[in-house]
Amino acid sequence: MNMPSAVPSWPDAAECSARLAQLKKHMAVARVDALVVTSKPNFEYYTGFRSLFWLSDTRPFLAVVRQDRPDIAVVLSSVEARDAASLGNPDVTAIFYDGFTDAGISTAAAALDGLVSGARVGLDYGMDMMGRGSVTLVDRLRAAPNNFEVIEAAELIWRQRMVKSAHELAAKQDACAIATDAFFEGLGDLKLGMTEYEFAQLLKQRMIGLGADSVDWLPIRFGGMGMSYSRLNGGIALKRGDFVWADMGARRADQISDVNRIAKIGKATPEQDDIYGFVRGVTLSTAERVRPGMTGGDVFAIFQELWSIRPGLKIVSAGRVGHGSGISLTEPPSLMAASTEVILEDMVLHVEPKLEVLDGVFQVEEVFRVTAGGPEFLTKTAPEKLPIVDL
Repeated sequence: MNMPSAVPSWPDAAECSARLAQLKKHMAVARVDALVVTSKPNFEYYTGFRSLFWLSDTRPFLAVVRQDRPDIAVVLSSVEARDAASLGNPDVTAIFYDGFTDAGISTAAAALDGLVSGARVGLDYGMDMMGRGSVTLVDRLRAAPNNFEVIEAAELIWRQRMVKSAHELAAKQDACAIATDAFFEGLGDLKLGMTEYEFAQLLKQRMIGLGADSVDWLPIRFGGMGMSYSRLNGGIALKRGDFVWADMGARRADQISDVNRIAKIGKATPEQDDIYGFVRGVTLSTAERVRPGMTGGDVFAIFQELWSIRPGLKIVSAGRVGHGSGISLTEPPSLMAASTEVILEDMVLHVEPKLEVLDGVFQVEEVFRVTAGGPEFLTKTAPEKLPIVDL
């Protein structure tokens, strides 16, 4: 396997500046005077500044956006000064602090000095967005003399992040190709008696070899029905007749794949082949009918109509048959009955119904860009026939 030599392509300064300008428009509509960014995905999305030190909670990274100022201020430990010097974006201003968490929070709060008392200040908390702040930060913002109204700003941010740029779409496609290529090439590594953990480690090596910067999500399951899909990979050994189920989160630059594929060890029954074709067909047909302007609930209704051709088949689901993604493994919108989220052009969606039946698990997650003319698939779509591994 040849290790790729090309450094991943990240969003450039012009794209980050355009994101900042769009954010300020959304803030104006929502009457938000300032935004404090605390999470890594949002921080990198708007500033373009990256550091390996996010792995530590010792010296926080924060960013502050104010409606009355043109730039975005990144609040950094002074140890990041050399890296910050290479930012190359006039719309990003670095403010340094000496010390640790308390110093970082105090510096971020000071970056809001001059706002009127009672100003509305958003934090990147809310639906599908936990942030990385602290009670101390919230207390500082709410305390006198500022008396800021602190609000959740997740909806405001998602309104922007759900719609992808050309860079994001290309990076997503690259990440999906790394994942599925590694899976199908890796089927040749399987041996009876191999554990889920061993196969997962081999797949990670293949993904890194194909250009992944990391593999953040990789549950591997050997068996059939009734599996626990999110547990850590362990010592369950492969045996003849098993299904191999893999859900793969390979990260390339700022995008992560989240794509599922399956295979069968030994000959499949005609009924298993048939069910595989049905699940694959419904998955692709649901994606083919998605258009901008629909809601997540509309897409779910399309899925239900297609699925109802085979009465009695109950999907294994957390209440939805798909979702968005981007920087994060899963992002809004949700494709579920209750969703009123509007599907927009250039969103990335996943359709992934899962069925346990006939001693197997059947799922072929597909990822696509939403366009007015139909889906532009970012995955290499799953094989027409259930993949078989003869051991």
